[in-house]
Amino acid sequence: MDETLNINDDIKSLKLLVLKDNLKQNWKLDTDLWNEEFPHDFRFEDTYLQLSFVLRDFNIDELKHLISITNLFDVKNYSHEISTLINNYIKSCVDYLNHEIDGKTDEYFQKFNNNNNCFSYEKKIKKSLTKYQINYSLFFYGTLRSLEVRKAVIGESSDIHNISLGYLLKHKVFRVKNANYPLIKYTNNQVDVVKGLLINNITFEELKKLDRFEGKNYFRQFVKVNVDQIQHDAQIYMPSKNMVSEEPWDYEKWYKNDMKNFFLNEFDLNGVK
Repeated sequence: MDETLNINDDIKSLKLLVLKDNLKQNWKLDTDLWNEEFPHDFRFEDTYLQLSFVLRDFNIDELKHLISITNLFDVKNYSHEISTLINNYIKSCVDYLNHEIDGKTDEYFQKFNNNNNCFSYEKKIKKSLTKYQINYSLFFYGTLRSLEVRKAVIGESSDIHNISLGYLLKHKVFRVKNANYPLIKYTNNQVDVVKGLLINNITFEELKKLDRFEGKNYFRQFVKVNVDQIQHDAQIYMPSKNMVSEEPWDYEKWYKNDMKNFFLNEFDLNGVK
């Protein structure tokens, strides 16, 4: 996943990222016009019109999954098959819209059957997506270090995860102001070390639960986690800029004294309070 992408971005942003990653175009994501930057004779200009058409049957979780498995920067999870399907799908969509603009929709469906028109490609992508399972690696530095919290969020499958003790350099953890949970900050200082748990076999379904639990104030970002002097790729939940921190956060102290209050006052599966 793109490090700058907030996983709570809207459908438009997620669709743009799917297309950008797969069609390899240097599109500016803050523009509403794509115009001449389109390959393959793209003749429609309105971004909202285009995005309402392509990937129209995909929900936000499916789009996030597509982003994860078509991102070349995360080679372990990359799916060439689905990336190729997306390219063929977009080309077919362009062909369909060009026919529609020229008033030749019937000609399009005579030329392409139910197996190779743009609508069939979308079904092929969805089918491949359901078969393509990814195991994600996350580094937990806060309340999710606790088995009690992980079980409450993910379920009993927490017991079978592959868990390692690890640490993250150049970061520090602080308590969120007026809350019983922390946030993490990048310091760029080699002496700053954050201890935590590296979990390597989180499923996409579990990832969705974790995303929902972390809520709108956190987004996932890639980091390098050290385990036994070996670096591993993982993701952490970074805070949004509007969150205010207080004193440094101590996990052991929280586990002993504050976890009960966390469950009573702030724990919410639909977004921590």
